[in-house]
Amino acid sequence: MRHGRYPFIVGFLTVPVAIYVTFVIGPYAQAFYLATTNWRGVSANPKFIGLENFERLLSDDIFWKAVRHHGVLLLAMPLITIALALFFAFMLNVGGGSRG
Repeated sequence: MRHGRYPFIVGFLTVPVAIYVTFVIGPYAQAFYLATTNWRGVSANPKFIGLENFERLLSDDIFWKAVRHHGVLLLAMPLITIALALFFAFMLNVGGGSRG
């Protein structure tokens, strides 16, 4: 009974994994490849320049300002959401028992 278990599992996992690789991993790989070229979106053949785009990005002050703003939002939004949720839960419980 145990010998037929793994082909059954592999049969069910093959299609979802193939879809995941095609529609999630594939675009990430393509985006990373394009980030290592000087392609502007117009020419047919991009020139490979390596990590120069990333070096330019990491030396840009506007990028670091955007990262700081994103970090503030990353910390503030969950705190605000939890505070609002606790407030509304408290307001629902203050009303007492059900009426009806």
